[in-house]
Amino acid sequence: MQRIPSLKAMQALEALERHGSASAVADEMALTRSAVSHMLRRLEDEAGFALTEPDGRGLKLTARGRHYALEARRALAILKEAASRERAPMTGELNVVCPPGFAALWLADRIGGFNSLYPDVRLKVSAARLLGDLGNEASDVQVAFSDEAAMRGKAELLARVNLFPVCAPSVLSAEPGLRKASDLARFRLLHLVTEVDWQRWLEAAGAASVDPRAGLVFSDMPMVQLAAAAGQGVALGDSLTAQAALASGNLVRPFGLSIPSRWNYYMRVTHAGPAAHLAEALAQWIRQQLEAGSG
Repeated sequence: MQRIPSLKAMQALEALERHGSASAVADEMALTRSAVSHMLRRLEDEAGFALTEPDGRGLKLTARGRHYALEARRALAILKEAASRERAPMTGELNVVCPPGFAALWLADRIGGFNSLYPDVRLKVSAARLLGDLGNEASDVQVAFSDEAAMRGKAELLARVNLFPVCAPSVLSAEPGLRKASDLARFRLLHLVTEVDWQRWLEAAGAASVDPRAGLVFSDMPMVQLAAAAGQGVALGDSLTAQAALASGNLVRPFGLSIPSRWNYYMRVTHAGPAAHLAEALAQWIRQQLEAGSG
């Protein structure tokens, strides 16, 4: 019978996938960096393939290592849930702060699943005033839409997204039509906070004749998507928050080209105070929803 991997080593591997740094894993697990490296090497020996590879002075996961880490996370979540069922039901209040797009376009139509698992948790969800804000000290779980440099050491990467044009079906079907990227010169561009993303997409599409500064600028993604669905122009949707509108047919993709977003979704979870265990339960549920492909 094949030996079952060390639970501590699986926790270290899962934490490395979240943090991307062995030092951060050591801090989280209250171990030395050497101890973390030793556990990962032993886990590699047991697995029979490389889980990590050098990355400058640190470590990063190999492709197989990342896949194994995600499987380890699922296994750890099952063990945690089994243990939690043996304890008294979790109760208390949990404060969550998210960008409006994440809250309204992804979380809102899924949150009932978490509430069904933890019916005695009183959940309060608020919209962040700034997309990349992690400064709300009263929150237990915060999600931010920001760049890696701003989030490094402050929050874990939750989801990377791609950007692509979206519009109402009526815009796509109206004459003279929207058949190639240069046709966007006839349409109003809808921007989230800045014109930079449209500039990047137009450059990738080779549409130099389209002015990326044209159009309207909005402060949050729900406004961008509502304007696009109402036929007010063409927006750049991201692959997380645009899913529901695309699935329902409220929005369509006129072009197949997508580009990696400069900003991605990050999450900070409190590890102190009475709500710490509730915060981790919600964070794990969000991770599972994203990994399952429902987000």
